[in-house]
Amino acid sequence: MPKAKATDQQFIDLWRQLQSPSAVAQELGMSERATHLRRVAIEGRYKIQLVADTKKSDKKHGHETTRLIISERRDVNRFEITDGIMLVGSDAHYSPGHLSVAHKALCNVLADLGDKVQAVVLNGDIFDGGSASRHPRIRWSKAPTIQQELEAVQERLGEIEANRPPGCKLLRTYGNHCARYETRLANQVPEYEGVPGFVLRDHLPHWEDSLRIDVNDDMVIIHDWHSGLHSGWNDVIKGGCHVVTGHTHELSAKAHRGFKRTHYGVKTGMLADEFQSEFDYRQGKPGFNWQSGFAVLTWVDGILLHPEFCAVRDDGRAYFRGDLYATP
Repeated sequence: MPKAKATDQQFIDLWRQLQSPSAVAQELGMSERATHLRRVAIEGRYKIQLVADTKKSDKKHGHETTRLIISERRDVNRFEITDGIMLVGSDAHYSPGHLSVAHKALCNVLADLGDKVQAVVLNGDIFDGGSASRHPRIRWSKAPTIQQELEAVQERLGEIEANRPPGCKLLRTYGNHCARYETRLANQVPEYEGVPGFVLRDHLPHWEDSLRIDVNDDMVIIHDWHSGLHSGWNDVIKGGCHVVTGHTHELSAKAHRGFKRTHYGVKTGMLADEFQSEFDYRQGKPGFNWQSGFAVLTWVDGILLHPEFCAVRDDGRAYFRGDLYATP
């Protein structure tokens, strides 16, 4: 016999007790997606935040070396890791009908590394939002609709979800392109604020979003900060810690050795292919130091090792640690 539907107060009490979407879903006999949508609806209805703390879930799946703490304001989430690997990609600009080489490589590296991967982070701009842009149309170009882009994002993220090991956290930060989804709605139909579906996270229930992710006490992951040729260097110098950013589409790491510690300014490249129509605004000019790929970050005893990268070469083939992981 199916379980009786929980009241809002019962749902709130259970959430605050378990602090885990999967655990609440199991207890109530609901799907995780339905649980997430009800969580969003209740948050809007009662003006509260139902915070997730996945420490119990980590232990269940054998990931005692990690802990995820979700911010009530969804501004800065916190991830603690002692041993393991985190994959960080950014600027996917997922396009309808297109499967990029770097995205294929990310799924393959994730599957190959298996239980070693404790988290996957998409560091902004999974969504392009060309049809909702403030920039004028370029000649007679036709951008995909919001629905087409959203379906592409869901399909690609679903592929990552299918390849993750049990207990692996799925996190994302908001990029300037991601913000287009809500900015247009907030400005055009503000009276619909709080309605499920009007926030990008409503359509991606397995991914915890925030503006920034703080990892341990010495790393910040954020979509963008400094720009230009020396952006990675300026990030690590001014940040005083490891700083991981996307936005510039550059794939690199700058090391800064101080009196006591070494910190890295990591640029996570782009999961997109450079020739995608989303980048036609360059009008035939090359991207400034653009490179497709993503970062592979490893911790041992709580210390970050030197950053590694899976990079797409000029011939369009993606390699990691000398092995081929994707082709065009």
